[in-house]
Amino acid sequence: MSQHSRRAFTLIELLVVISIIALLMAILLPALNSARHAGMRASTQSMLNAFTNASSSFSNDHGSAMPGYFSPYQMGLEENREDSGMSAMENVMLDLGGTDFVTGIYESYSSEVNSTSVIAISPFENSSDPRAAVVNINLMGSSGAYFAPDDKFVRTMDPEADQTRARQANGQDKMPDVVDAFGNPLLVWVQDETARGSIDPDANGGADAVYRQFVETSSDGAGAPAWFYLASNETFFGEDATAVGDSGANQQNLSALGINRPGAGGGFADLEDIERIHTLATALASPSYFVLESGETLGELDDNSGVPFANIYPARPRGRLIVQSAGVDGYYFGTGDNGWKINAHIGGGDYRLEFGNNYKTHANKRMTDSDGKAITGDIASDFDDLVGTIN
Repeated sequence: MSQHSRRAFTLIELLVVISIIALLMAILLPALNSARHAGMRASTQSMLNAFTNASSSFSNDHGSAMPGYFSPYQMGLEENREDSGMSAMENVMLDLGGTDFVTGIYESYSSEVNSTSVIAISPFENSSDPRAAVVNINLMGSSGAYFAPDDKFVRTMDPEADQTRARQANGQDKMPDVVDAFGNPLLVWVQDETARGSIDPDANGGADAVYRQFVETSSDGAGAPAWFYLASNETFFGEDATAVGDSGANQQNLSALGINRPGAGGGFADLEDIERIHTLATALASPSYFVLESGETLGELDDNSGVPFANIYPARPRGRLIVQSAGVDGYYFGTGDNGWKINAHIGGGDYRLEFGNNYKTHANKRMTDSDGKAITGDIASDFDDLVGTIN
């Protein structure tokens, strides 16, 4: 009777097979991740389109007003920035979430508030402010809703991990936010149209004073009012906003809108609000429109004549409502993003974006294409953030 033996793999052969598998994984995994991220970006963009369409429908039905239960001025109050921590998306969804979503105001509400599902929420410091909206959070997206996002796009942020100063006393910890496909909260910026009609480039105070007409820290602080307010979304990049959304992003330190900046010796240092104002105004402004001080010109193409880039000011916003996703990296205009590396001013005490770099380089040369023709850039498009607008 013949005997047949099965030949086993040698150690060298096993190592060769393992090496091939490891090589294939190294080649395929980045491609798979890239495809996955592309799919999530497409899903987010589709959702942003649905949101802006819903906001447009609301505006058409309400005399061209943008959605938002509380006004942009109220959302920009210092007490919202320092105490309440209500986000602009939460405010917008009070109008878009359905006819039964908001059940009344605190002043006239007799049933129990701040239960499991019925909460009072507002941008005001006092949790029992009579103007607070009473909301049944279980009815978001119910009858009459302009925007009813899929459950995967709705998330209640943890006030101790995802955001800063969200008051649990007024139900803020229970109020849902709309998130992107990456699980990170969307920012909404709504123009305060009661603030001014246009930007005055000759305002006393120089460049900073002009930018403060476009963006201010709060609506009731020195220099206010403005078109947009950091306070309306400060909850997602202010103090203690160190693990925001599913990305766990440290917006406080690594977002260009955050309140800190990398320190010279490591760690982080306070960032001046005026630097954040320059950056946000640059991001929210339409790159197609600018204003110059009286007597200034852009200058010629072939030299650095004319106005310096720092004195080319934003004239119009991208839209009266702007919605923003942090994108793949999870950071709102992240300082690790290529857009920051290309465009930011981080020397000589500066830490900001400048609107004028849509028109001129850091060396004050006009932006040109390969044929030497003048072009206008869009600094915001150099970031991986996704933006939707309505006018």
